[in-house]
Amino acid sequence: MRVVYEDMPGIEEIYPEQCSPQPSLSDLVAHNFVQTNSVLYRWRYHGAEAFVFGEGIAPGDWYVHLMHAEVGRIGFLPEVMAVYRKHAAGMWATYATELARHKKLGNAEIAFFRKLRGHFGGRYAAGYEAAQKSIFRRLAEAYLDEEDVPSLGRLIDANPDIARTALRDMGLDAPDALSGDPDALRGWLIEQLTVSVVVTAYNHAADIGRCLDAVLSQRGLFRMQVVIGDDKSTDGTAEIVERYRARDPERIVVRPRPQNLGMLRNMQDCLSACTGRYIAFCEADDYWLSDRKIALQMRMLRNDRALDMCFNWVLLHYPATGSYVPHDEQGRYPTGTISFPVLANSPLTANFSCCFYRAEALRRVPEAYYENAAAADWLMNLYIADKGRIAFLRELLSVYTIQEKGQWSGLPENIKNARIAQYQKQFAGIFGEGRGFEKYEVGCTVAELDGELPDSFARANLEAPQDRVWAEIQDGQVVLAGWVVSASRAKATLVAEVDGEVQRIPVDVHRPDVIAAVLGDMPTTMEEARCGFRFTLPYALHLEVLLSIEVEHEVVPWLSVIFTHRVKRKAEAALNP
Repeated sequence: MRVVYEDMPGIEEIYPEQCSPQPSLSDLVAHNFVQTNSVLYRWRYHGAEAFVFGEGIAPGDWYVHLMHAEVGRIGFLPEVMAVYRKHAAGMWATYATELARHKKLGNAEIAFFRKLRGHFGGRYAAGYEAAQKSIFRRLAEAYLDEEDVPSLGRLIDANPDIARTALRDMGLDAPDALSGDPDALRGWLIEQLTVSVVVTAYNHAADIGRCLDAVLSQRGLFRMQVVIGDDKSTDGTAEIVERYRARDPERIVVRPRPQNLGMLRNMQDCLSACTGRYIAFCEADDYWLSDRKIALQMRMLRNDRALDMCFNWVLLHYPATGSYVPHDEQGRYPTGTISFPVLANSPLTANFSCCFYRAEALRRVPEAYYENAAAADWLMNLYIADKGRIAFLRELLSVYTIQEKGQWSGLPENIKNARIAQYQKQFAGIFGEGRGFEKYEVGCTVAELDGELPDSFARANLEAPQDRVWAEIQDGQVVLAGWVVSASRAKATLVAEVDGEVQRIPVDVHRPDVIAAVLGDMPTTMEEARCGFRFTLPYALHLEVLLSIEVEHEVVPWLSVIFTHRVKRKAEAALNP
């Protein structure tokens, strides 16, 4: 099939790019690669069997293809004999985004997968149910973002078979009598989506208004409490705070301060007054850039119940020069989990104003934290990461003001680096050695899973890490690299499982040297030479990675890689600084 684009003359592509001469039902279940104007059926519906096609399902052509693939084989002719024209008025092209399409056709798409799930069942049922819930969740998240409770209610009422489990996957525990009634729905959502924002201040009269305006302007379907701890300011901060409280007494709580408590005790007292399931901070001289900050960070924690904290990318503001600069070190990381060793290596979280927590995780922080004169956001977040998981959201959502006379930000860089090294020694005494506070080495044991990988399926090699070889690691990341060449020459995918979570790693690194060595000849195309892989994982204690190889929907176990570490000996460190 030749695909042409009406709005891009001269641009063409061939579809499908690759196809087996005789695709299977499983292939078609996984992906609709059959265009309607390219197909000829041996029609199954004649005689007693009636053709029943529900109007409320989409895409309908995929359904018809599957019904015929169920009772016979699929043939593929590798010749272009039809043209598919993509244009603005087409059924799928009329939607600017996938979300826009789901808003129009979402219930029909869910009904499509529901019908296939009921028809095929068996090993296909789980995949079809996952597809149903994926569409449901995209729509539900959009309605939460838009505070569109009636639309969310209609979605729930239209899909009672998946609504409860899909909502649970979103971190929402639905009541026993789940209903799409807007009033009832809003009630139980608000009860679960509660957040307390702690604002600490001391002589911040010039800045606290900007801070509170940004906090109070947050949008989203949640109930917010703002707990303000003005630590006995002498510059008029208390009067400004009182004006805000008088205007918004339902949301603002001001903690009494007969005397100055100091930063940590001020924060601890504010935390004791928090009632939300989630807690955020905004120090009075900082402010938030986005009115969606809470909603975005809350979604991140909702969607992963194992996460206890997340922090966003910070914009650094230097009032002395008027400049704004994104935090450089944070900018090196993608959105995702940050391991304990990465956080131990440096104070990556930058400050409290970008952090968002589960309330119960903060309650686990020991009293010793508040008694430690060196304590700040770094140590707090190490306590959180030690017992749970933390993650980074790579979006600039908050501003950290670098004051010339700030307790930390006002220090020269050489003094900061010296203090970081001093703190790391202290923190190693709290959390233990080999956690990333000092240079350490990682080694691994590599073992085959279920015997040797059969050459009739694929040939593969793990080049890094090497079995039983120690290598220094400082950034908390381990690198896995190698290559896979399938026997059929079809595209391979690496499947990596860590702690029950599965990642699909593309095998797309250009490695003509491997093709030449394995096949005895240089590759003829760039695509043919893409047989390498390389990816990183955050190192953690007791890290085990299970690797499998997938080719044409067949998955074969390959290797187990178990990592361990040791602190680099001082003598070795002196020889190899």
